[in-house]
Amino acid sequence: MTFKELVETFNALLTPVIAGTTIYIAWQQYQVSQLSLRKDLYEKRLRVFHVFISYLSEIVREGKVNFNRSLQFIADASEAEFLFDEEVVRKAEELYNKGLELWGLNNQLYPFDGGQGLPVGDERSRVAHDQSEILAWFTNQIPETRKMFRKQMAIQEQKRPSIIKLGSKSRKCS
Repeated sequence: MTFKELVETFNALLTPVIAGTTIYIAWQQYQVSQLSLRKDLYEKRLRVFHVFISYLSEIVREGKVNFNRSLQFIADASEAEFLFDEEVVRKAEELYNKGLELWGLNNQLYPFDGGQGLPVGDERSRVAHDQSEILAWFTNQIPETRKMFRKQMAIQEQKRPSIIKLGSKSRKCS
């Protein structure tokens, strides 16, 4: 084989090698952009998750919610409509409505304008009972909300157990 034939052979092989390398680089860039997109989406979803958990934790901790805090929650949670399926949007609306219900009950017992609350009697007992049922409902919503978000935010195929569940299992064993 002469030098000229050798150069022609290498020239013929060089084009497919360059094409293959270009395709490989393009594929790698596509993979990186997909990972970046997933990371960005995860971070936005995580912010919405924190909005939900913060609202729930505050209600459970304080035993009440004010009207402005409920409005702030629904405004902050509005991004969920674009990041999650309908289940999360419905949950935000449900938490908002229950928050307003709790606010209304609390306002009957302890008016925010400083006025006289319901007098001791059957009506006050009913309102206090309704308020305690809603607070129990809010308490149960923390693990339910974690479960709902975990389904939609998993970044790995293998699902990790919730720290809430781990804590309750360890209490049962002891």
